[in-house]
Amino acid sequence: MSFRLRMRARSAAARAYGAARLPSPGTPWRQASYCAVDLELSGLDPRRGEIVSFGALPIEDGRVHLNSAASGLVRPTRPLAEESIRVHGIRASDLADAPALARALEPLLVAMTGRVLVAHHAPIERAFLSRALRRLGVRLRGPVLDTALLARIWLAERDGELPRRMTLTDMTLACGLPVHSPHTAVGDALTTAQLFIVAVSQLDARQPETLRRLARANARLADIEAYWPARREPPPPPR
Repeated sequence: MSFRLRMRARSAAARAYGAARLPSPGTPWRQASYCAVDLELSGLDPRRGEIVSFGALPIEDGRVHLNSAASGLVRPTRPLAEESIRVHGIRASDLADAPALARALEPLLVAMTGRVLVAHHAPIERAFLSRALRRLGVRLRGPVLDTALLARIWLAERDGELPRRMTLTDMTLACGLPVHSPHTAVGDALTTAQLFIVAVSQLDARQPETLRRLARANARLADIEAYWPARREPPPPPR
């Protein structure tokens, strides 16, 4: 089915997501609404891997709203690789009765509607979400703010040295924060949400942060790298 035909067949949740107004780029960060998202995947290549689990937590006024968390399992169309099972612990039997992608992602669409997305190593979540949402007849909207970049900027300003790239767990511990149920979608979404709030609060104390500035984290990090080259250590795996 073409993207145009999928648009005509969109669900109510998909239509609401596509029509919702997003905060403007100049919005001060605490005045915007966010959704911290984590996806557990069957592989890291979006052409072959699939979403098998998701967790999403809203952030309002710089606070996580745990009572509004959204989560779910997704039945894949291909067998799970043993390597992916070792990472997230989700087995084929756990997904046998899960809904297929189109129905499974309805709660995620609702959670993301009207909110700016936050993720750790955002290009991965962006690639998988973009591909999945196109199948639902909508395009991924707005920036996806990356805690892997924003926390590195804060640590560089705090310590006077640009840290290496880190996994979510290592970055969170480096920032002195607790880690919640690693490699579970809701646990990683909560860890990402708290990392975002703390890192951006610290950056905002130095210079007021807007959505535009947060979305430029990659360029800001490049400016920092010109002064403080990252330590020459092998980069960790992205998840």
